[in-house]
Amino acid sequence: MDTPQPICMVQDKKEVRPLRNEEQNRVSGFLLCGEGYGDMICMIPTVEKTARQLNRPLDVWSKRPEVFANIPTLKPRKIDDAVLQPYLNEGRLLIVCPVQFNGLPDRNQTHIVAQPAQGIVQLEDTEKEVRLYTTQADRETATRLLEPLGSSTKVVIHPNRSWTIRTWPEENWRHLARSLLELGVSVVTVGCDVQGMGQQPFKGIFDLCTEHDRLLNLVDQTSLHELVEVITLCDLVITVDSGVLHVANCTDTNIVAIFTDIDPRFRTRIRQGKPNAETTIVGAPCAKQYCQSWHNSMGNCLYSDEKKMCCLPSAKQVLNAAISHLGRPPV
Repeated sequence: MDTPQPICMVQDKKEVRPLRNEEQNRVSGFLLCGEGYGDMICMIPTVEKTARQLNRPLDVWSKRPEVFANIPTLKPRKIDDAVLQPYLNEGRLLIVCPVQFNGLPDRNQTHIVAQPAQGIVQLEDTEKEVRLYTTQADRETATRLLEPLGSSTKVVIHPNRSWTIRTWPEENWRHLARSLLELGVSVVTVGCDVQGMGQQPFKGIFDLCTEHDRLLNLVDQTSLHELVEVITLCDLVITVDSGVLHVANCTDTNIVAIFTDIDPRFRTRIRQGKPNAETTIVGAPCAKQYCQSWHNSMGNCLYSDEKKMCCLPSAKQVLNAAISHLGRPPV
């Protein structure tokens, strides 16, 4: 939805429209229209602060309600039109996000860095730290899952396949995993196979075709919050721009992040008001760098010739970024 300026838009029983000054008491929560985990995770600071400012618990309607679990001021609700419409018919208003702000490249996630949800709440730099709220049970499960690797150095990798422009080649992931194992590092693979939502493709995890006593496969083995705790207990995460990156951003574990089409400033971890905290960005130079953010690409490389996917880093680049975090000499 395009708006001429950043304003707070709400859904009433009939339509999406601007919130009027006298209607604040009717606001009962949020209607979050994003489909990915990253979209929802990036909304946590704004939704939490809104609840604090309104001084009441808020319902959060989304396709990923589990993201908002365990937060005392929020009540996660799964979007279901059969339930949502009667809810709105009672006179409630829901703040709608995303709303397209002119001049910004990304609706759900830029508000964290560039223009923090003006018209909803203004986030101070110190309020842009994103966290998922885990439980003791999540921590215990993560500890149990990692027990086979003992006290070894552990690197989490997310060999994800998605849009072409966000898919690091399968052979690179295999080379990376084997190289880490040869260095004496334990490797933990995470992620899940999911059917794409909307226009998104089927997303899944590459088979590393490797067997090793220090290679632990946790694909499809964790909940969202258990994954947070698995990453917390490991020494490094290597991932493309994906939902796992946003989960890792909720921890303090070091990250090596592969970025292609999105400007990393809009996706990386923020600590003390600064992006890229304990994160190494890897990529390769391209004349159309970060093409979705700044050149109107939507999931595809803008080149069709020999330059196609020239932004992808080599396996050696990623490996050296990883071993730098681990305090090892480059290869």
